[in-house]
Amino acid sequence: MGRTERFALRLLSLILVIFSVAGIVLLWTKQGTNLMARQRVDKKQGSLMSYLKQSDDNTSAIQKLHSLSLTIPAGHSNSDVTVKSTGMYTNYRIVIPDISASYFADFPVSGNGHYIKDLTYVMEGKDAVLTLTTGEPLFIERSVEQGYVFFDFKNPKNCFDRIVVIDAGHGGKDDGATAGGVKEKDLTLSIVKKIRDLTDKNAVKEVGGYGNAMTSMKVDGVGTVGFLYTRLSDKTVSLKERANLAKTFDADLFLSVHINSTASGRESSINGGQVLYRAGDKTGGSRKFAEQIMTCLRQQLGCRDRGTIAGDEIYIVRTAQMPVALAEIGFITNTSERQKLTDDDYQKKAASALLEAVMEEL
Repeated sequence: MGRTERFALRLLSLILVIFSVAGIVLLWTKQGTNLMARQRVDKKQGSLMSYLKQSDDNTSAIQKLHSLSLTIPAGHSNSDVTVKSTGMYTNYRIVIPDISASYFADFPVSGNGHYIKDLTYVMEGKDAVLTLTTGEPLFIERSVEQGYVFFDFKNPKNCFDRIVVIDAGHGGKDDGATAGGVKEKDLTLSIVKKIRDLTDKNAVKEVGGYGNAMTSMKVDGVGTVGFLYTRLSDKTVSLKERANLAKTFDADLFLSVHINSTASGRESSINGGQVLYRAGDKTGGSRKFAEQIMTCLRQQLGCRDRGTIAGDEIYIVRTAQMPVALAEIGFITNTSERQKLTDDDYQKKAASALLEAVMEEL
């Protein structure tokens, strides 16, 4: 091999090294592009947080305006991409059906990431399931344009003029008081579900679209009232979680529904309704709320009025930062009253009485 050929070979080798290094640098600096995405995201599960707040030449200005942007896959429509709240509006489950993991390589997610604390995905068969977590309760606002579905967030307080938290006492592992084969947790849940049915009248789109933990209705002189439920199924919810829910949503009223019992749990002639309030509420709002509830229960149920009493020894009453009332609808340990409490019409009257009291106090 002559000198010229050796020089040419060395020059070619140098050029190849330069291009190789340049390629590595390009891959390193172009994170978030389709090329880098194909290297990193073509897996069955992983985090997508690194793609938010990043952009490249293929990211449109409109994509950058939204918290999260997803490409609608070919052959799919906007309605195919479903969204549901799974954690009192702090967690959302987004499902894109019938795709492969390469979707995230071909169409990396984008957006400014505002309010998004975490974003992961996992392939469940042919469905991609994204779990989106926010740092606070927020509603998702969804829009569609130019083949993309966009997600942004709205504070629930901006959707309602008032917010009321309705708590079905006990649940899950906690039966509450029991007598005659009847459990308090079942009675409270049934009554609260009937309140939900009464309040689901004019649901704003944010309430109706992403889960059933909230309902809403228009109230003359007040506006749109949002009702948030601590539980709508037989599940365990700690006292702290119930109290924190009302605090986090900055509720205007907090109502906890319970069924009374004798101290011994034995059958007794003791009967009637009673409502507990927070004596530590210096505004007097809690006591006034409790008195209104007792009045409505007496009028609609015809039950004995056992009055209102301070209930500050109870955690959710003591820690509430808004007017709070714990309504004991009747005694499960009284045979006659227990039969009434299990009656569907009686439960509807109880739900109506509780809702009437709430409306009076808003």
